[in-house]
Amino acid sequence: MDSEELAINGGPKVRERPYPPWPAPGVDDVEAVTEVLSSGKLTQLTGGAVAAFEEAFAAWHGFDQCVATSSGTTAIHTLLAALGVGPGDEVIVPAHTFIASATPVLHQRATPVFADVNPRTFCISPESVAERITGRTKAIIAVHLNGHPADLDALLALAEPQGIAVVEDAAQAHGALYNGRKVGTIGRAGCFSFWEDKIMTTGGEGGCVITGDPDLAERMRRIRHHGEALVQPAPTGGRPDERTYYHAELGYNYRMSSLHAATGLVQLGKLEEYLEARRRNAAFLTEHLTDSPAIEPPYLAPDSVHSFYKYVCRLRPEAGISIDSFVGAVTAEGIPVSRRYPTPLPQQPVFRGSGFGKQPCPVAERLAGELFTLLVHPTVTEEDLRDVVAALWKVAGRLERSPHTRSGEDAAREIEGILDKLSLTTLINKEDVQNRLVEFCLAALGWRLDSTNTHVWVPLSEQMASLWAFPSRQTKRDYVLSARGAQVVHIEAQHEWRRFAVDLDTFLERINRGDWEDTRREGPNKELAVLLWGAQEANCKRAALIDEKRLLIFERDGEWGLAREVDLFVDPIERVYAAFMLLAPP
Repeated sequence: MDSEELAINGGPKVRERPYPPWPAPGVDDVEAVTEVLSSGKLTQLTGGAVAAFEEAFAAWHGFDQCVATSSGTTAIHTLLAALGVGPGDEVIVPAHTFIASATPVLHQRATPVFADVNPRTFCISPESVAERITGRTKAIIAVHLNGHPADLDALLALAEPQGIAVVEDAAQAHGALYNGRKVGTIGRAGCFSFWEDKIMTTGGEGGCVITGDPDLAERMRRIRHHGEALVQPAPTGGRPDERTYYHAELGYNYRMSSLHAATGLVQLGKLEEYLEARRRNAAFLTEHLTDSPAIEPPYLAPDSVHSFYKYVCRLRPEAGISIDSFVGAVTAEGIPVSRRYPTPLPQQPVFRGSGFGKQPCPVAERLAGELFTLLVHPTVTEEDLRDVVAALWKVAGRLERSPHTRSGEDAAREIEGILDKLSLTTLINKEDVQNRLVEFCLAALGWRLDSTNTHVWVPLSEQMASLWAFPSRQTKRDYVLSARGAQVVHIEAQHEWRRFAVDLDTFLERINRGDWEDTRREGPNKELAVLLWGAQEANCKRAALIDEKRLLIFERDGEWGLAREVDLFVDPIERVYAAFMLLAPP
């Protein structure tokens, strides 16, 4: 049997032995828990371990206020309650994250508003947040997803002038840095989780909130303890302080136990070591996966230091295989791998069923079908990572197809499937069309879509920049695609298509003789002119304009002419995919 036959098809596995576990408690963890257990002082109210952990964790971040809780979820809930979030308020949360970033909003009977995410960092998009802010917005939850910091400067610039609190959800990002500052210390407050497999744990469950605001911290301590006022000094010496049993507001039992805190103190002493190992393991994978045409390793923004709770990759559409099939094939090779949040939050029944999932988040929807998770925790060795790399290259190498040898029949069949599937859904706007229809069809044709050819700047002449009143001699385009060293297609999706003031043939005739005067005004005329001029300067043979409804393909054989015009959602599927086939690589 071929040694390179995939294990899922009966071939040999890359790895037979188990993957290293995490967490891996040491003797010191056991001793710390045993000491507290032997003392009989097992709770925050009777023992000193929780207060000691709070002081140490706050100090590690350069703060003096830390409120320990029973989980990362209760940490967020406690903070929202202390901020006064309630009915009628809106809280903006990312559409792509773990559900606990958003459910505390429901617990406060407020309204979660979902924002889309950055396609490279997977963190909440400030541009999408700006579109969601209203007079009812009370807070923005900035999730530092997978260990990569969110764009806090941009979020704070939106929030602070309007009195909106930026809540940092650092549950997956202990020790991550943003512009040299530890995450959790930059917004109104920072929430952390110490669940079992997190970067550090407090014995399986636990969380906390850190803040520089002592009044906010005081209220959170009350809320986590049934809304009860803090203990008061005993009336006589030698006796322990007494509880008041006076409940000033609605609260919860969200306290951390002494056993969990004792573990946390030991783990905190190892945090730097853990972070170093995770970053080293991530760097190894990135080095060995960067050249893969099927796999896109995690992106790292220049202003950020990743903590790599998870190593999350993107399966490029041009790999020619579904994410489920890819994950199944890699798993069969003996490598632990899983999809990363396959259902965006707006589509989760708890939100959608209550009418909270109406905001379009096309990037989050697309990523749900592309992302997968690899493990880089500290017990993983380089030998283990070599198995991971071998399995990924083996699977990708057997399944991917060259963009220049893909058969027209295969592409047509895949595009037909995409169009057939989308015929059952509603595409809301041009961004939705672009992310859910156009990109998938281009990938089916064999184009590799990445940061080198999507959303890029192309140059303009000084004369044309002046004609169109552009502030600089360049303009941004959605796609500039090339193959075999020659640029061949330029995709644009800006203005809704409308019939021109003059006949299209007349418009093209003027363009072809170099008369651009009718294209000065903002609108589809100008956009089409910019498209055709840029494509002509790049020596393109074809250019395409796509908006919410229509696809127009122009060909240049000495002069520009309209080659195909289709209505994406009215014309027969055969006609639509035949139009897309004109955009195939040479």
